[in-house]
Amino acid sequence: MDFIVETETNFPSFTSSASSSPLSDAQSAAPDLDLLLTQICSQYDRCVHEAGRVVPPEWTMPDLVRATLGEEALQQHGLLTDAYYDVMLCGTRSWGCEELLNFLDLIYYVYQG
Repeated sequence: MDFIVETETNFPSFTSSASSSPLSDAQSAAPDLDLLLTQICSQYDRCVHEAGRVVPPEWTMPDLVRATLGEEALQQHGLLTDAYYDVMLCGTRSWGCEELLNFLDLIYYVYQG
């Protein structure tokens, strides 16, 4: 127990410097939205396959994700992060995957109807 009290540990989140602030750190570490979108598309593609569906040849997965989630949503790191973790945890039952599968149903209904 004495070891814990005597040892000084500096955690990066608790240290401060005069040249750094939370705002400047957030601005300099801009999220890589394209990489996150690529990972989401990969997971949604897996879900579409697991659900026994096929993406129409006229569509790409990024186009389907953009149409399902909306362009504004794709600019929000928090929403994309939530969508990614949701699909990783829930698979085909994630809200994004369910919306995408519903959109695929609509596409097939319109083109076959």
